[in-house]
Amino acid sequence: MKSTGIVRKVDQLGRIVIPKELRRTLQIVEIEDSLEIFVENDTIVLKKYNENADIYGVIRRVDQLGRIVLPIELRRKLDILVEKDSLEIYVEGNSVILKKYEPACIFCGNARNVFIFKGKNICPSCIKEIQEIK
Repeated sequence: MKSTGIVRKVDQLGRIVIPKELRRTLQIVEIEDSLEIFVENDTIVLKKYNENADIYGVIRRVDQLGRIVLPIELRRKLDILVEKDSLEIYVEGNSVILKKYEPACIFCGNARNVFIFKGKNICPSCIKEIQEIK
């Protein structure tokens, strides 16, 4: 199972908290460990830094609260706006994956022009289909 249902906002300094359960799963220790950060497709990948491995991104230390600063270049590339956008966080293999959270329609999975109706996300085409039901 890929998705954990964990969504976090990026703060005004570009930091995001990596949930404790994910840090524990990957044995990431606050203050001691650093993470390599790079973009892969439409996601930001965080891997525990290994000084013996090839480096593909930037290295950042995890602070005492489990936060990491996402470089501005990566945030710009993925159109992540500070304090507006949320990121979905999940573990895939030995990496923490951050993906811009875009709520999708509960019926078809479309993430464009989604409206919230009674706490549920629904897209215009599904609204139209529902209206046609007699």
